Order: sequence, then C-alpha cells, then structure tokens
Amino acid sequence: MSTVDPAVERRRQALEQLQRPPRPRSGLWLLVLIYWSLWALFAYSLADTIRYPIAEAYLPLSLYPDNVAPPWFFGVFVGSFGGFIAGFLLSYVLKDLFGLAASTWGQFASTLLAWALGFWRGAADSWVAPLRVGSFADSPATPAPNWDVVAWLGWSAQYWLPALLMLAALGCAALAWRAHRRHAARAERIRRLLAEGRRSDAVITEVHDTGVEIYHEMRLRFVAKFTDHAGAERWVTKTGLFDPVRLPRVGDAALVWFYPDRAGDQEQILVGFANGDEPIA
Repeated sequence: MSTVDPAVERRRQALEQLQRPPRPRSGLWLLVLIYWSLWALFAYSLADTIRYPIAEAYLPLSLYPDNVAPPWFFGVFVGSFGGFIAGFLLSYVLKDLFGLAASTWGQFASTLLAWALGFWRGAADSWVAPLRVGSFADSPATPAPNWDVVAWLGWSAQYWLPALLMLAALGCAALAWRAHRRHAARAERIRRLLAEGRRSDAVITEVHDTGVEIYHEMRLRFVAKFTDHAGAERWVTKTGLFDPVRLPRVGDAALVWFYPDRAGDQEQILVGFANGDEPIA
C-alpha cells in the first residue's frame, strides 16, 4: 500500500529524467567491449575455418593445407551466439541513452569493425602463403601458370574484404552520429519546453494504431485537444511508442507544454500523459 498515486510518481520520475541528460556508466563500456570481442572472435574463427576452401583458389595441390578440423572452428559458434545475446542486452541500454536509430546504426558500425579486424587478423595468422604471389608454382625454380581472376580474388580477400567492411562501418557510424544528433536535439527541445513552456490541461480525442511494434511497444498516432493562452481550442497530432498495458484512450486526460508565441507549431508542442509515460514531442 502506498499514499502516492503510482501514475503521479511515474510522471514525476519521467520528468526528472528528461530534465537531466542520461550519462553512460562504466558497465556499459564493459558490455560494449564484450560485444565487440565476441564478434571479432567470430570473424577471426571464420577466417581460420575457410582457409581450406580459399586455398583452392590460389595454391597448387602440393601446397594445399592439411584438411583437418580448424583449430578455431567452434569460435564461429561461440562468437556469433554470444554476440547476438550481448547485442540484445546492449540494444536495450543504448536506445535509452542515444535513441533507437543511433543505437542501431552504432551497433552495426561496431559489428562491422569487429568483423573487419577479426577477419584480417585471422587470415594473416592462418592462411597459407603462396611461394610466389601471382603464380601457381609449387617450387621456387619450377615454371607455373599465373593466377587467374579467381586466384587473385581469393588471396587478396584478406585485404579487400576487411577494407569493404571498414568502409561500411564508417558509413554506419556517420548515420549513427546523425541520428544521435537528432535525438539529442529532440531531448534538448523537450527539456526547454518543460522549463520554459506554458502548461495546459488537455484531453485525448483520437487514437490510431499505426500497425508498428518496436521492442514490444506499440506505435500509436493520437490527437490531443487543449486550450492555448488566448483561449482558443487547438488540436495537436503526435506519434509515439506506448507500453501495451498503458495505452492512451479517447477521453484520457493529458498535459500540453507550448510556447505562447508558437502555439500553432506542432514541433514546439509537448504532450504528456497522466499514466506517467515519457512526454512526446
């Protein structure tokens, strides 16, 4: 039993959290390191495992490596399954700190970077080098045909594949930074509205399901009606994610924050709910 309304307490905590920017803790970076290491282990083990089929492209049969179980074979499974599990945990933490889009692109960038470095290091450690690069020779003095395109692609995969992965990682990192800046700007706009905007009571007049669900939360489009500082009734339409057990309904009370000189600008209006969910800008 409590003497405090749980919805009021949730709303107070949500407002306090919005008014101070979240900061990553040291445990987060440890989880990032584990996640990155697991995917690097996967790529390293994959490079070690495919050294047998890749050798067929550029080595003569006499230099072909012994066809035994690759030493790092099980690292492919340990790294991939561990990386997926760590990724799920990491995504829940990162999306609250940096936003869903930024955390998603950031994880892509981290994974691609781990693959690039892991594959490059694994190929350097395990792939069998030819006697002469560009030739199928099995001894230094024996004439032999030169490599074809497939042979060149096979041997040089230890260089061009990590390079492509690095370029893709840089692209994902750029998208993550762009998404994070948008998320940070939105959070700053919410904090300024909470601190400087005028608050007005509102009521939910429409709720529509968009058919999208993210992390078990439903994405809904709703309309809130409020009265501005001049006494005029206004309707503002917003879209947000909601817990299925605390969905807004028509007739529910809400709160609106707005700037009196920009009451008609929907981007500068914040809608909060009596159930304590995070306000939506």
